[in-house]
Amino acid sequence: MAILYKLRQDNRRTSRHKGCWFAHAVNSGTVDTDMLARIIERNCSLKRSDVLAVLAELSDAMRDLLLSSHRVRLDGIGSFMPGLNVKAAKTPDDFQQDRDITDIHLCFIPEKTNHNGICRNTLLDGYELSEF
Repeated sequence: MAILYKLRQDNRRTSRHKGCWFAHAVNSGTVDTDMLARIIERNCSLKRSDVLAVLAELSDAMRDLLLSSHRVRLDGIGSFMPGLNVKAAKTPDDFQQDRDITDIHLCFIPEKTNHNGICRNTLLDGYELSEF
């Protein structure tokens, strides 16, 4: 198994890297909740239905916690937290929630490990690369 990449040339008119080539990660497909449950079922003693129940409850619990402004940390994966896109207000009195908060989004910070001074995403430890 390897992380796939494809080379692409930067052709943006105003780019200082115009004409240079860069590697971009390639997505080789999507694994949905059911497939993830089947994979987990093969690797442990739980049945797929049990895994699906846990994953569904995880989704519901995370949603409730995030909507209550909690940060949710999953060991070995990372942390999820709500974030805001906002417009600047000159003073606190000038701030209006309905005007100045333009979007709400989910932030994800992957868990990292330190290997000889190099921080790496825990989920990508042991990676290999391959051109697509």
